[in-house]
Amino acid sequence: MMKKTLLTLTLLASTSIALAQTLATVNGTKIDSKEIDQQIAALKKQSNGQIQDSPELRNSILSRMVVHTVIVQEARKLKLDESKEYKDIVAQAAADASKSGEDKKSGFKQEFEAFKENLLEQAYAVHILQTNPVSDKEVRSEYDEMSKFYKGSQEVQLAEIVTKTEADAQKVLAELKAGKKFADVAKQYTIDEVGKKNGGLHQGYINLKDMAVGAPPLHAAINPLKKGQYTTGALSTGEIFAIFSVQDKRTAKIPPFEQVKDSLTAQLQDQRVNQAIDALMKKATIK
Repeated sequence: MMKKTLLTLTLLASTSIALAQTLATVNGTKIDSKEIDQQIAALKKQSNGQIQDSPELRNSILSRMVVHTVIVQEARKLKLDESKEYKDIVAQAAADASKSGEDKKSGFKQEFEAFKENLLEQAYAVHILQTNPVSDKEVRSEYDEMSKFYKGSQEVQLAEIVTKTEADAQKVLAELKAGKKFADVAKQYTIDEVGKKNGGLHQGYINLKDMAVGAPPLHAAINPLKKGQYTTGALSTGEIFAIFSVQDKRTAKIPPFEQVKDSLTAQLQDQRVNQAIDALMKKATIK
């Protein structure tokens, strides 16, 4: 009986070891597979099953956790967790949890540790921007570059019909060639639920220069078209097929500086923080 019990315990221990694997080591700190499992479970619950486990999702979460670990390590090295602001926020959050009874729930300790680490990550970003702030001169320079880039450019408003098969895409093209309105054909054929309601119309405009950089095949198909024309072939990603119509085409207007100053500042701040994180990642020992 004792031998059987010992054997059972040994098997359970070996199973636990097999399940809990070290996926990465970041400057000596291990990231365990159980941490990935917990995040996957949380995502599935939050999305009501819309998000499912997959190797791609696990790799994405692991990559994010590696970066997160590096940032938290640096924040602690800088003693940001000892600042009054950080301690005050943590203390207030703990008091709120105690008052609401959240601290009595299962898993609270783990969730609260994650909250504190996420707060440290935010504190690191604030630290970077306080020690190396984005200047008004830099924002103005970014605006001048933007104005130069978009000067004389055009922007389009598109409508789109998406199909699952090339055969359906050819039916769409046949309907359009027969003179049917793009919106009516979209409501009949598109697999996009929003497109079925609004005739495939995209909200807002896309600058053709942005399209040329971000989606060259789409730009090559759209750029020659005039208002009211549509692509004569279906563009495919391998899984879906799409026919586009140019609903409007106009010269792009460059907004005044004051209108975009805040967004440009935020963009440059994001770049500054990302540059600091990239530097940390290059110095980190990741196995």
